[in-house]
Amino acid sequence: MDQAEKMKMPHRGGKPEVYETIEPVQMFDDLFFVGNQRQGIFILKTSEGLVLMDATDDVDACEEMLEPGLKALGLDGEKICALLITHGHLDHYLGAPGIREKYGCPVGMSPADTAYMSWSHENMGPHKPQVLPRVDRLLRPGDVLAYGDHTVEILDGAGHTPGCLNFAFDVHDHGEKHHAVMMGGYGIFGPGRYHDGPYPYGVQWSVDQALLYASTCVRLWEHCKEKGADVFFNPHPHLCDLLKHAEENKNRKDGEPNAYVIGLEGVRKWIEDRFNASLESVQAFTDVQKPVE
Repeated sequence: MDQAEKMKMPHRGGKPEVYETIEPVQMFDDLFFVGNQRQGIFILKTSEGLVLMDATDDVDACEEMLEPGLKALGLDGEKICALLITHGHLDHYLGAPGIREKYGCPVGMSPADTAYMSWSHENMGPHKPQVLPRVDRLLRPGDVLAYGDHTVEILDGAGHTPGCLNFAFDVHDHGEKHHAVMMGGYGIFGPGRYHDGPYPYGVQWSVDQALLYASTCVRLWEHCKEKGADVFFNPHPHLCDLLKHAEENKNRKDGEPNAYVIGLEGVRKWIEDRFNASLESVQAFTDVQKPVE
């Protein structure tokens, strides 16, 4: 990352190389990824056009990631139907205004996080861009959005943020259908576990959110059992082995399984990890179980 890049995005931390744009990935006949090792944009190809999911932390994501990625994937002539955002943290929505302006596509987010992104401490501060997308469609758990031959089901994922969403949709591998879930959140913030200094919302808020997150993990798992989900994604590629599976698929021979198809048990393990983390967080955020000295 050069000096100009650092000035444009001073909110980025960690190793600069993880933010370098990677080669676009085709995961299924109708699902693609463009971005870097930390975050990116998922692209669902439907008979009506493309549905984008999340918009990265780069205000120039449209020019720097999406447009080159679409061209490399042979999708640059496709209509963009919508941009769906999992939640209101800046690393998921900063690119949305540019994408909306370029393609005229509606932006969807939950009502709670449409408000949350405008006041949350995670998005505020002198080192963070004050760029908010216009939200054209409020998404609520239970909504089923139809785009030609595909649907995207909106599921409750609250707890990572108050209105975090999970998405569920079918994908195809050489014509064979699989059911995928995208878990919008991952970590649980609270006292002692916050990247921007002292936790600003207090013990009760953090415990309530962690318990809520455990509950929505259960809801997601119930959906997965009902639908037979065998594919799992997270908007952050390093939190769903996206790049690992991409490498595995490079050597895939005809008739061999797609590495992204991990089975219902594989999906369960990812959700179980987050369920256990949320329950552990409840205990970590409060001293109610510790005797008074």
